[in-house]
Formats: sequence, C-alpha cells, structure tokens
Amino acid sequence: MCLTFALLAGCAAFKQPSEQEKHNVSEMTTHMRTWALGRGLIDLPANWSGGGDVKLYYGLGADHSSVEVRVLGEGVTQQRFDAALNERAHRIAAVKNDEQQNASMLVSASRETPQKIWLQYFESTEVPDTFVHEFHLLVGDAYVMLRASSYDGDTAPVEARLLKLSKEIFKVTPENAGAGFALGPIVIRSHHDQEIASFYFRPPASDVSLTIYINALSPDDEERLHVRTQKDTKIFLAGDYENLRAGKITLADMQAEESLIGFSDDTHRQILFVSENYRNNPSLSRPGMSIRLSAGGKKRSAIDPDKPRDLVRWTLPEFANKGYKLPLWQLPAPAEPVNPSLTDYEAMAVWDAILKSVRIRYGSVAPKPDPWANIRGPSAEETAESKRILDEFIASFAQRKP
Repeated sequence: MCLTFALLAGCAAFKQPSEQEKHNVSEMTTHMRTWALGRGLIDLPANWSGGGDVKLYYGLGADHSSVEVRVLGEGVTQQRFDAALNERAHRIAAVKNDEQQNASMLVSASRETPQKIWLQYFESTEVPDTFVHEFHLLVGDAYVMLRASSYDGDTAPVEARLLKLSKEIFKVTPENAGAGFALGPIVIRSHHDQEIASFYFRPPASDVSLTIYINALSPDDEERLHVRTQKDTKIFLAGDYENLRAGKITLADMQAEESLIGFSDDTHRQILFVSENYRNNPSLSRPGMSIRLSAGGKKRSAIDPDKPRDLVRWTLPEFANKGYKLPLWQLPAPAEPVNPSLTDYEAMAVWDAILKSVRIRYGSVAPKPDPWANIRGPSAEETAESKRILDEFIASFAQRKP
C-alpha cells in the first residue's frame, strides 16, 4: 500500500503533457528565427517581434561620455524617413523656451546628406546651455537614431563623436553581423568602453513578454538569483507562490541560475521566469545577461498590419509629446487581466529552447587599436622623393661605360 501511494503521489506531482501541449510547443520551437543580440545571437519563435536600444560609453571614469543608439523602424523608405523627421522637428520647434525670450526649443536642424539629418534642441527650459543632439540615419531601410547631450555649451566634441559613430553603423543580417554590437538589423563597429542594452520581444496580441538586459562590464550581483528570489517573493508575494523550477544552468557557455515561479491573486494567475549568468572576468565578449519571460496579466492589443509603425511618438522629448499623452481622465479603462496563454509545460519548453539558443558570436569583439602605435603610410611628398631617388639610381646604370 505504501508503494502504491508513493507511485500515485509521484504521478500527481509530474503531470504528463497533453498531445495538444506537445503540438503547441512543436509549432513554436521547430522553426525559430535568429535575432542578433548585442555580441551574441538568440533564436525565438518565428512569429515573435521585438527591438531594443543600447547606450555606448566612452571612458569609464567620472568624465565619460555616452551615446544612445536606437532602431526606430525597418523597411523605412526615404519618403517615410523625411515625413517622420519633418513631424519631429515641427513638434519640437512648436514649443517655446520661456527662459530664453520664448525662443524655439529647436536650436537647429541641418542635412548632412538625404540619409543623415541633424537636430539640436534644448534639453529643458531650466538649464540654458545643455542641449540634446540627435543624428537621424537611414542605413539601408533601417531608421537609426543617435542621441547624446552636451553641457556648458561645448557642442563640438559631441557632434564629432556622433558623426564618427554614424560611419561605423552597417546594415546586416544576424548570421553575418561580424564584429561589433548588433542591434536588430544593424551592427555598431565602434571602439567604445562599455555597453548597456535592453531588448524586448513578444508574440502578436499576447500576454507573453520576453525582456533581456545586457551589461557588459558591471560585476555580478553579490547575492545570487535564488537568494533574491526568496527575499522578493517574501516582500511582494508574502511568500505565496509556486516554485516551478530553480537551479544552476548554462547560459551562453557561462555559469548561470534560473528561477521559475507562478503566483496568483483573486483575479488571475501569472508566471515569471528569470535567468542570470555569472562570470569572474566581465568583458565585452562576456557580458552580464538577465533574461525574463512573463505570461499572464496585461494582454497586448493586436497590431493592425495595414497601419505603418509610428516612427516619432515613442522617442519625442517629454516637452514635445503634446497630443500624444492623454490626460488621466481621458485614458481608456484598463483591460481586465488575463491568465497565462501558455501552460506551465509550454512556457517551460519555450523557455528552455530560447535559453539553449543564446550564444556569443565568434569574433564579435574586434581588437582595440593601440593608441601608442604610429602605423601610417608614407605621405605624398615622401612617396615622390622615394620615386625620385629610385629613378636617379636606375638612370646611373645607363650612364656607366663597360
């Protein structure tokens, strides 16, 4: 009888997946799409979409400078690029700086080429000599925005850095991204010192969401993931959660941990899967990664395939988004939260397939040039002088007598 009860308890604890669950997992994981992810690659279900942004740091001290790089859209024509920039410039210019005799917040707009447009505007009305510089690029059909700030009116170094960086961005496919930090359809072949990025992915019209945070050089958290999970769940969930799975794993050939939990309230259930890698020697080729998969709660509305993606709204400065941000009393009522659209088995199977696919690209970090090296070719004057000496030497043989 004891043996029978033990077998029954074991069967109850391990629920066999249904044929429908197996079919759903096969649909999601058989044909996956490869995405470029910073210095690595990741495979996701084919119908998922996403994007991200990265902040590049030059120098690691208090006097560092930084540039934000963001892909605003793919498949963008020159006409859509021009229209988006025209709307952006007009929205910024329409706002007046009451601290600068009601001057326009837009300081300047200029065209380097039809595919490279400069915008400069006041960061705020409080600080008169702090500016935001945006360099908008059309790289192939990818709309890329570079953004940085200048202080104390010192604008020339910032503009020089953005101009140099604009020449180090190339349109690629994930498989041929090569050296550099890959951000969706582009790769950035810049020699910078630190990179911090966020990526997001999700299926269409779904409650499922995948977010990835990358920090190349920051050291690992002193408290491991399983310790922080216990603390956080005790604070925010009063310890009332399901521990679906936890333990040590491998992520991108680095040691890592995962924590998979489920939790409920009176209205709905949610699941949250988290994984973090650990490394003793942080570097651009060994970045810190935190990956989170959530399901349940808020469901994203369906995207109209006939409606083009907004290339302006989400990156406007706060002072220029009038008409986009509705007041609280005009906002629609929040949608009712939903249960996860994936079963625990489906979510864990997709999670495993995604994590196993994360890998660092070979040769993704190019050697940084030696600042002390003085490798250069001869100047035009030196080349001409060498040719003159060689010609005189050859001519001297013709003048000799046997």
